[in-house]
Amino acid sequence: MPHLLTDRADVRDMLVVHEAFRRSYARLPALVRKVAPGDTERAEVVAGHARLIEEFLHLHHKGEDELLWPKLLERAGDRLGAAVALLESQHEEIAALLEESSTRLAAWRAQPGQESGERLADSLERLGALLTEHLGIEESEVLPIVPEYVTAEEWHELGDHAINALPRSELPIVFGMLASLADREVVKLMLSTAPLVPRLIMPVLGPRAYARHARRVYGPAAA
Repeated sequence: MPHLLTDRADVRDMLVVHEAFRRSYARLPALVRKVAPGDTERAEVVAGHARLIEEFLHLHHKGEDELLWPKLLERAGDRLGAAVALLESQHEEIAALLEESSTRLAAWRAQPGQESGERLADSLERLGALLTEHLGIEESEVLPIVPEYVTAEEWHELGDHAINALPRSELPIVFGMLASLADREVVKLMLSTAPLVPRLIMPVLGPRAYARHARRVYGPAAA
């Protein structure tokens, strides 16, 4: 296993993931609303991006449910039990909104129209608002305390859970998105448990893949 810089969890990579979710859901409703009725080509681009973020969010929360919350409840239940219970309940609410937005996304993707687009944008706005609240609670109440109870190895298992479950074709895009929001130390942290070849090529491959993706989704200026 590659050498880890510390034997305790370093949560800076999680903060980058959170920021990626915040920015993505802040922009998605407007992207949907700007698609002209009947423009299936543009709807396909926006829907593909929305589905990627949706998939990554689902895997991120699944990892927390399976690999983080149980450890915190076992090791620091008296200190973090109430916060974890709230975050778990919000995961259920977010999952319900993800299911709603996914259903509306599929309908709009197949036949983009003003009414179906507005329904989808409304779902995405409500999801984004709840997610922003959820991430804020996690960052203020839980993440500062995590290093006291979670090892670096355990923390990397959590991060690897979501990344390894993504399709290989999407990994460079997601990594590039995260790298665009992270400083060099955090990029190194995110790759610290990766095999040698991905650790060497992803810092080059990821930003290029995400730049191409961002140009398609947001336009040349935004990318």
